[in-house]
Amino acid sequence: MLLVFIKYKSVPSIESFSYDTSDSDQRLKSVSVDSATGKIPLPEAELVVSAGRGLKGPENWGMIEELADLLGAATACSKPVSDIGWRSHSEHVGQTGIAINPQLYIAVGISGAIQHLAGVNASKNIVVINTDPEAPFFKAADYGIVGDAFEVVPKLIEAIKIHKSNN
Repeated sequence: MLLVFIKYKSVPSIESFSYDTSDSDQRLKSVSVDSATGKIPLPEAELVVSAGRGLKGPENWGMIEELADLLGAATACSKPVSDIGWRSHSEHVGQTGIAINPQLYIAVGISGAIQHLAGVNASKNIVVINTDPEAPFFKAADYGIVGDAFEVVPKLIEAIKIHKSNN
């Protein structure tokens, strides 16, 4: 087992060491492993693209990642999405997840339960894309698009690509 500790001094340094343990050694137990992905950490992100169960499955997450990549944004998700294993718990924003305050928060297919809103309400601008015009998130949104994520997001991606190619 390889453990990495970060020492906090005036200049941080990282030290690695190996610790061998047998299955019978109960003093040390690995609960979970989260590793850095090279992506923007959610608490530091100025732009966040988030999605919920409206994506209908983890296989549809590619369009969220593509939109986020084009915008230079971090990706996030609602609690139900992380609970069912579509995305890592490290991407869960909300009352029991990470609280964020980006300049722009784009919510795709998220109804906007109060627990989710508690983690994103400090966002400067909230854009909601949802098929349900009565979704609670629209009350908190600065801008809203009532539409199907599978139609709206690809059009956004295409518009951003055209804009980038012309500038």
